Order: sequence, then structure tokens, then C-alpha cells
Amino acid sequence: MRAVGDKIRLLREQQGLSQRGLADAAGISAPALSQIESGQTSPSVATLEKLADGLGIAMAAFFLDEGENRDVELVNLADRPAVAIARGGHFVPLTSRKQPAGFEPMLVRLAPNGAFEEEKYGIQSARVFVWIRRGEAILEYGAQTYRLHETQSVYYDARKPHNWRNASDAACELLMVRSR
Repeated sequence: MRAVGDKIRLLREQQGLSQRGLADAAGISAPALSQIESGQTSPSVATLEKLADGLGIAMAAFFLDEGENRDVELVNLADRPAVAIARGGHFVPLTSRKQPAGFEPMLVRLAPNGAFEEEKYGIQSARVFVWIRRGEAILEYGAQTYRLHETQSVYYDARKPHNWRNASDAACELLMVRSR
């Protein structure tokens, strides 16, 4: 995970931010950011989302190279990195680092009994759309729990405490699109 920590540090420095400045903007502790940048700990999906919001960039920027400026950019799923989720599974950034879109799509694969995070969390991005591509997943949202099945979708305000879990014995896939 050292490479992700290095990339976060580079992006932070390019914006002229101190560790404290980014930590404050992202809503995480400065010691946690220091441990991530030094490779001592791996960030969760929630922490990556918070850091991307704090930097005003897509999460894909942590994993993709700059690439060329193009009017049309084709994305091949097989060419994208599958980034491990600490609580079981992977997410695959589907966005571009160059396109100035107001949204960020990603494919999320949750392993059986996998989750985004231990507890519910919120991020700065206001809106998220999720389509259950395969299997079923549970959205924990505030005091409510929603069980979504294959081909169902949901919109929600990601600033409120939430978490995604796979409570089944089979992997599931979610197409997640968050506003930036």
C-alpha cells in the first residue's frame, strides 16, 4: 500500500497542502494521514473517499496514471486496477483522471460477508447512485437497513452515515456512481 500513500502525498504536495491541511479538509486525523502516506497502514474505502473529497479529485487519481487528453476515452475493465477493500472485496475505478466529469463511477466487488467499513461513515460527496449488478447487498443508512437485489438501484445522500455490506455467501457487484 506504499504506492497509494506515495500518490496521496504527491497529490497533496501538488496542491500545496500540509498533512494537517488535507487531514482537516478530509475529516480524518493528521496521524492517520501520516501513517497512510508512510505506508504503515492501508486506507479503507471510506478514508480514500474522504481524501479524494478533501483534494477535490476522483478516487481514481490514487491508482491511475495521468494518461493523454482525449475527447473520447475508452475504459477497459480488464486494464483497470482492482483495489482491495480492507473488509473484503475490491473496487475498480471506471473514471478518467482527465475528464472533468461531475461524477465518479466505480465497480465494487464485495466478497461474502465483506463490507466497506467497520462502522457507518459519511463523506462530502452529496449524492451516490448504486446499481446492484450481481448478487445482493445491504445498505445501512442511518437507522434503516435496505436489502437490494440484482438489478435494483438506489440513490442516497452520502453525507449521512452509511455503509455497504454483503451478508450473503456469494460475492456481489455494485456499480457505484458518486457526485464530485
